Amino acid sequence: MPRRFLRRSLLTVLLLPIILLGLFAIYQNRHVIFSENSSYHHHHNEHDSHFLYKTIPYNKIRQHFDSRRLTIDNSLSSKIFKNEEQPVKNLPKTSEIPSPSNILNNNQQINIINSNQEILPLQYHKPILKVIETKNLQRFVHLDLKGAAPKIIYYETLFPYLKQLGANGLLIEYEDMFPFTDNLSILRHDLAYKKNDIEKILQLAEENNLKVMPLLQVYGHLEYVLKLKEFMHLREDKRYPQVITPCLEESYKLLFNMIDQLLSHHPSIPYLHIGCDEVYYRLIHPKCVDLHFRDETDLFIR
Repeated sequence: MPRRFLRRSLLTVLLLPIILLGLFAIYQNRHVIFSENSSYHHHHNEHDSHFLYKTIPYNKIRQHFDSRRLTIDNSLSSKIFKNEEQPVKNLPKTSEIPSPSNILNNNQQINIINSNQEILPLQYHKPILKVIETKNLQRFVHLDLKGAAPKIIYYETLFPYLKQLGANGLLIEYEDMFPFTDNLSILRHDLAYKKNDIEKILQLAEENNLKVMPLLQVYGHLEYVLKLKEFMHLREDKRYPQVITPCLEESYKLLFNMIDQLLSHHPSIPYLHIGCDEVYYRLIHPKCVDLHFRDETDLFIR
């Protein structure tokens, strides 16, 4: 018994330093050992990823990215597959590696300085946006005159100032400040502009090289019309005065009459803005059922 214990003790004393030395040698050369394993693992993953690409349906282009950071290997060339068959593009070993979004959109790219530089995740890439040439853009100032329209004398100071700021047009939304006449005179506010006031505004705009585009709402934002008892029956929803129904012929007669009077006071305008924003209620009027609209898109196509 003592001899057996002595032999085990001697073997332990002799083998333990050898094992420790082996572990220390592995630790000292860990970079070389694990880089070779990772290279094999990268080859293996790339091979497996080819099978993943072949299982991607539809006409989408995807590229396999490992969850860890990837490094460029000189012995490899990235491949991107489309649909289920042949490769679309083989990327050579160059200093510029495009991202998958760059293949669909040329607004993004990754510049690789050398083959050992790491590729950052896509969310860290900064898109390259095209510069918009602003010299030829039309800069219109929206004058919303409902509620608190200024006096004409105020425009004599305002228009030169807008010109100085770089504006070259006016988008004028009169609403009840427009001098409607005849059967539309009930739409007019008590302090509405008169015909000669409109002429003065157009004259001041021309003197300051400001184009004029009137804005007349034809769908939503018609509270100043539909709040009146004479036109309440034209509401899309009888509870609210914002939206006029497109399902009654009378709605179009009213709107065309308003447009004709507006154009008669602006004979030389090249454009007319018809609004159509913030239409919250659509095709809920009882008469809309008789017109058999397929959907809301059909409403505008007709």
